[in-house]
Amino acid sequence: MKFIILIIIVLAVIVWLQRLQKNLGRDRSSSTGSPSSGGAASAANEPAQAEAMVACVHCGIHFPASEAIADASGAPFCSAEHRRLHSS
Repeated sequence: MKFIILIIIVLAVIVWLQRLQKNLGRDRSSSTGSPSSGGAASAANEPAQAEAMVACVHCGIHFPASEAIADASGAPFCSAEHRRLHSS
């Protein structure tokens, strides 16, 4: 009986050490950005850059500046329809 308990404890320690080694290897590769992980994998780990938000002059909704439609004065609008309504 003692022998079986000793075998179970040894197996549990081996499994625990393997998981610890696997987790440490994963942490090292993500923090150093190793070339073996590939460009797509390292790009997926990096957070996306925040984009500036602007408010539509007509309705006040906030949206990314890259999607803005500007009038002659440079005022941002969320759609061409709001630009047209504002100029009327």
